[in-house]
Amino acid sequence: MATSSLVFVGVAPHPPIMVPEVGREQVARVEGSIAAMREFTRRIIANRAETVVIVSPHAPLQPDSFVVYADQQIQGDFAAFRAPQTEVRAPTDRTLLRTIQEVAAERGYRIVPLRGYKIDHGTAVPLYFLQRNGWRGRVVAFGYTFLSNDDHLKFGECIRLAAEKARRRVALVASGDLSHRLKPDAPAGYHPQACLFDEEVVASIRACALEKIPDMDPNLRRIAGECGYRSMLVSIGASRDLPRRCELLHYEAPFGVGYMVAQICSASSSDGEIRGEK
Repeated sequence: MATSSLVFVGVAPHPPIMVPEVGREQVARVEGSIAAMREFTRRIIANRAETVVIVSPHAPLQPDSFVVYADQQIQGDFAAFRAPQTEVRAPTDRTLLRTIQEVAAERGYRIVPLRGYKIDHGTAVPLYFLQRNGWRGRVVAFGYTFLSNDDHLKFGECIRLAAEKARRRVALVASGDLSHRLKPDAPAGYHPQACLFDEEVVASIRACALEKIPDMDPNLRRIAGECGYRSMLVSIGASRDLPRRCELLHYEAPFGVGYMVAQICSASSSDGEIRGEK
């Protein structure tokens, strides 16, 4: 990890209810995730990441192409969640973006630029917490595709190679929630086996057995109604040739949706105090 420009890889949840201006009194139920995102950000800062690459499930979807927010500055707000005054914005790292496009094109992957779009909440929520907790820098924000698991792993490799080519200190954040069907009142309804998806992902992180995640049963993914799986595949691909230092910082599911904050790789050996599971 010390020889790579990809200095941190992790997974972050993106429920707008975590944002205090959105969740209001409900944020008390996700305090563990909020604290874990504080530690997550501290580690990104400790690794001196100049740029954060975010991969979101909720960007406009192109089935066979990755998408990227390509304006000079990315920006968004939480107007769809009754908090229009709460905004996030960050400059785009255009040098790194061009380099990722070049590396990806060499390997046969197309990246569609999005211009004039506000960022989606899968991008906005992690960025909100990074900035709230003191990180300042540039961003490259992608959306994933309907391509194969292997293609998402290989796209992650493109991000790592581009970071090294551009000589940027880069943190990669896989934005995604786990199962959406963990309780009878969950937004997507309840399935008694949905918890198995979260249990398998959490166990793989705890054991740093990330090779198990790409091989998960597709039917279990459908049962779970997850939205973070392909984002995680990108992060696993990006870290495949790096020394991994996996750590579950927090997992909870107070509203029937699994929220996981996890580290996959970190160039810094500085660990924090936040760990937990509910």
